[in-house]
Amino acid sequence: MLIGLIIIILCIIIDQTTKYAAQAAFAGTSGRTFIPYILEFGYVENDGASLNILAGEQFTFMIITVFALGIFGYLFLSSDFKNKKAYSIAIALFIGGTFGNAIDRAMHAYVIDFMHYPFLEMILGRYGSFHNNFADLFLSAAIVLFSIDLFFLEPKRLKKEKINVQESH
Repeated sequence: MLIGLIIIILCIIIDQTTKYAAQAAFAGTSGRTFIPYILEFGYVENDGASLNILAGEQFTFMIITVFALGIFGYLFLSSDFKNKKAYSIAIALFIGGTFGNAIDRAMHAYVIDFMHYPFLEMILGRYGSFHNNFADLFLSAAIVLFSIDLFFLEPKRLKKEKINVQESH
């Protein structure tokens, strides 16, 4: 549990620090290209979700955030960093990323995004602009880890448990 709390706190610190730095460095500017056509840094005030879904719907975001944190908090109680590493890290990343963006919404009524991926707009341009922040990266990593655990690691654990139960009888 302590490892999970450390991950959550680190996620929030990294997210909020980088957003503050991006705001200080890039607000009011056109940003900066880091790797042409791949990665740019700038400052965007995003009052929607990914791809600007639910733009301006702050009350809806508040309800979704409280609900999500309730679910993640419940799942966090079953985290086990010894036997279920991917699952436990995923839940901690879900909580850290959700809190990171929730802090922005509570303070500003928008989320600060500062990373931009031009190549994604070239490929998927009709779906919107691809800006994000570290909270979003933590949430994306959480989805990947949770999926790996759900589809690959959990079935192995269940199979191992079944074998252990059969051997004990």
